Amino acid sequence: MKKLIHFSLLVVCCLGLFGCPYESHVPISKPSIPVDTRFIGEWSSKDEVYNTYTVTKASETEYKIIQRNISNTAKFKGYLTEIKGNMFMNLYSDSTKTYYLYRVKMDEEANRFLFTPLSPDLPDHFGSMDGLRTYVEKNMNLKSFYNEDDQVEYQKVSDNPTALR
Repeated sequence: MKKLIHFSLLVVCCLGLFGCPYESHVPISKPSIPVDTRFIGEWSSKDEVYNTYTVTKASETEYKIIQRNISNTAKFKGYLTEIKGNMFMNLYSDSTKTYYLYRVKMDEEANRFLFTPLSPDLPDHFGSMDGLRTYVEKNMNLKSFYNEDDQVEYQKVSDNPTALR
């Protein structure tokens, strides 16, 4: 019972800290875009002063993302999907077996990026990547498709995450 309480608190904290994104059992696509080394490093946000994020390369197409705060550490794997010039992050949590989906915009200097969760109020849940990708393509230009109240801007603290550990 105690483990269940701790796990539930961890899930609530993770979702609260990343915002409340759309939850999916399938990603938008399979990993295929090579890791963008501009994302590798240590990140923080003025909106989330209690969290830091360490992003490293997990494979040629995937990132390992560790979210740390005073009392918890959460681990995710993520990868990018490009749809009509827009980048989306498929963020997978092993602990919840769920994908959390975000639109990602990097600034030109590559020291800030904006993470905007897809709205948790989307009317459909999909059992296939193709169905979800088609839905994203059709609706990604609608303001109601995103939860802009929970978008967060992250700043790069360090290019070398191991230097901080």
